[in-house]
Amino acid sequence: MLILKLVLILIWTLVGAFLFSKVIFGKDAAEWLVEQWKALTVKKVVAKPVVKPQPKPVEVVKPQPKPVAVVKPTPKPVVKEEKEEEEEDAMANVQIFKKKIKARATFYESLTDAQKAEFRSYFVDEGKDKLVKELTYTLKGNNDAFFERVFNYIFAFRKVISLGLLTKLTEELLSLSEGDSDVQTILFEAAIRVAYARRKAVQFLDQAEVWSKEDVKLHQTKLNTKGKIVYSFTRLAIILEKKGQFKEALALVEESKSRNLKEKTKTGLEGRKARLLKKLAKKA
Repeated sequence: MLILKLVLILIWTLVGAFLFSKVIFGKDAAEWLVEQWKALTVKKVVAKPVVKPQPKPVEVVKPQPKPVAVVKPTPKPVVKEEKEEEEEDAMANVQIFKKKIKARATFYESLTDAQKAEFRSYFVDEGKDKLVKELTYTLKGNNDAFFERVFNYIFAFRKVISLGLLTKLTEELLSLSEGDSDVQTILFEAAIRVAYARRKAVQFLDQAEVWSKEDVKLHQTKLNTKGKIVYSFTRLAIILEKKGQFKEALALVEESKSRNLKEKTKTGLEGRKARLLKKLAKKA
């Protein structure tokens, strides 16, 4: 009986709710209940904003400059010049004059003021420039011994002596030789050695060539030298080659060979000849 009452109450409740929904919402209860159920169960789908992917920034790769190859200039080959011995004492023990000489008292006075000052510093005044103690010139005195020995040690002054003073001394000593070719060739050798030692200065090289030619002529004529070592032949050939006068140098080499002259250089006359022929062929 109780169950029946409960069922009737439920029925009346539903009917009341139906009627109530019609009056209030204008809908029947069933539709209203369905709508409420959907509202509770169906989730609202919120459209997510479409995020467009941002393009990745393009990394601009700057081209690296190619390393510039540093081209070092190829050094010119150093041509070692053939040379003879140039010791300071090469002529220290050579007897230049065969007999006693009579020196001019006026030599010092013949010098220019600059040459006088230079001459005094080397040979008169005591000081750092007086390189050889044995060589002392006495002003207004007897200087025979000085002129007999000055060219034995002149090479010691090669780095400092001026061409003007060297020339003056050479001319003075040649005049004291009294035309003796044997003495003259020794004097020429001493003068050439000093001048050639300063060959980087054109005027010294030119003077070395002049004296070499004079001495060569002396050996070709008065001395007619054969089978010996002649300094001026070798030195002149080297100077001519240095100046690019290959034909003249080759002619001198041929004459040296015909006279059977000797050299102190490593390659000798044959080596010099071969080198000159090669340079002539290249120049042609």
